[in-house]
Amino acid sequence: MKKPKKHKPQVPSPARSGGEISPSTSSSSGSAGSASAASSPRSSGRNRDVVKEPSGEPVAGRAAIPTVLIGWLALMVYFGEMFVVNHGGELDARVHHPFGHVKDLEDLQPKGEEALLKAQGQKVYNMYCAACHQADGNGSTSQNVPPLAGSDWVTPKDPSRIIRIVLNGLSGPITVNGKQWGQAAMLPWRDALNDADVAAALTYVRSSWGNKASAVKAEQVKPIREATKDKGGNWTADELLQILLKD
Repeated sequence: MKKPKKHKPQVPSPARSGGEISPSTSSSSGSAGSASAASSPRSSGRNRDVVKEPSGEPVAGRAAIPTVLIGWLALMVYFGEMFVVNHGGELDARVHHPFGHVKDLEDLQPKGEEALLKAQGQKVYNMYCAACHQADGNGSTSQNVPPLAGSDWVTPKDPSRIIRIVLNGLSGPITVNGKQWGQAAMLPWRDALNDADVAAALTYVRSSWGNKASAVKAEQVKPIREATKDKGGNWTADELLQILLKD
């Protein structure tokens, strides 16, 4: 008689077992899952800021700003503000290049009544006198115009002589500091300049280029203007020297 055949236990296939996975499949699947987990951005030390949303899309996480960067930004803002303050006159519309501060302009402004008079006199001098006597007060040898800088006609304590010259002009030779000058004539300015302008211009002349004489007031010009209103023609040096000066 033939021995009956032993039935080997049948292992159900995945399709027939309703999706059951064989041990070998589970093993391979588990190893693949481990590999996938190992390569996941969340488990990688190099990509710690990359996370996954529930939808599976990777997004960038938030990282702290370095303290050094914040410090550099603060320094740039500070020094930028200081540059504007120091070179922009604190954003004052009155300050323009090359001035950097309002104080720079204030330092240039004349202080006191005499300084204001001198500043005004410089404007008058530049407009009416500098063409002949030059901006430096040294006159012109080519035009026979004597100097005003250090002139013994300009610096006496009593300014009446130089006031007369400005009001009525001067012609003929004149000796200045021992040197004789020729026949050039100076125009009279009585009709072009008022008393304040004459006083300001002479104040500037008597206190510039090394000259150190007192300021001239408009009150000193007025009586001389009145006394010489009928004089015809320019003064000569000899005529002026006959008029004594006050001590």
